[in-house]
Amino acid sequence: MNFLTKTRSIGLIAVALLAGCAELEPLTEYRPVVDQQRTDMPRFERDLEACRAVAVQVEADYRQRQQEQMGANLMTGLLLGAITGAVVGGGTNYQRELTAYGAASGMAAGAAANDYSYDLVTYGPRRVVDRCMAERGHTILNDIGRG
Repeated sequence: MNFLTKTRSIGLIAVALLAGCAELEPLTEYRPVVDQQRTDMPRFERDLEACRAVAVQVEADYRQRQQEQMGANLMTGLLLGAITGAVVGGGTNYQRELTAYGAASGMAAGAAANDYSYDLVTYGPRRVVDRCMAERGHTILNDIGRG
């Protein structure tokens, strides 16, 4: 395998691993916990739909920023890893392999170093739903964003 093929393979594996993280139920099914005996449920359902609509847009914005940040981190990791591998392997018979290894390692580290963490992307929009519902007068019983 040549350098480019190795780097692409490692990069695809890193992205696949990150994409495979388990996720909670879809935001459109998220329901904050309330005391149904003390809640006007028809009003709750109307407010919940409106609050979910706001949170769906927030979730889309979070995911877009996460993808942009991950792409930048992958490229930075790739370049820094390749340079480090080339420097470490300089003057040896293993420079090419160390450059490829450095690039692949850098890409994996760059993918893992995502500022938009799983919790922010997953629970951030749920927090929006809970806060929106509370602002509309509903008493939310669960931890904010944790349903």
